Amino acid sequence: MPVEPSAVENSQRKLVEFLFPRGIPGLELYRRYLIEPVPDNRLFAMLIAAEDPSIGMIMVDPLPFFPRYEVSLQRNDRKDLMLKKEQDLIVFTTVTLDGSKLYTNLAAPILINVAQKRGKQLIVPHRCDDMRVPLDTVAGPEN
Repeated sequence: MPVEPSAVENSQRKLVEFLFPRGIPGLELYRRYLIEPVPDNRLFAMLIAAEDPSIGMIMVDPLPFFPRYEVSLQRNDRKDLMLKKEQDLIVFTTVTLDGSKLYTNLAAPILINVAQKRGKQLIVPHRCDDMRVPLDTVAGPEN
């Protein structure tokens, strides 16, 4: 799901802050993040540490590329996110660049509760083989 325009106040381009109560694995010191849509590309966004804007990562909406991609939330995940309604959940996956190829990590999605302004990176052990899946940007998302 792409970041909705309501997440960004267009008049001042003030970005909404999201709390990751447990941090992100490898970045546990940072708990507050901003999500900035990539201009002219509704599928990609930047996740930027509010405490240090030099810390960030590129994310993508995985569903246009992988329509059968699903994330199963456990009770503790819902609690961490304070998630009450499924429609408040946005799922992203992180993106890496290797030369001219883009890859995404389907084994560790970034979950965002837009209603409560909370986030979490979920580690999915049974998807370890999906840590580096090519994004076919030449052909575009699957139809």
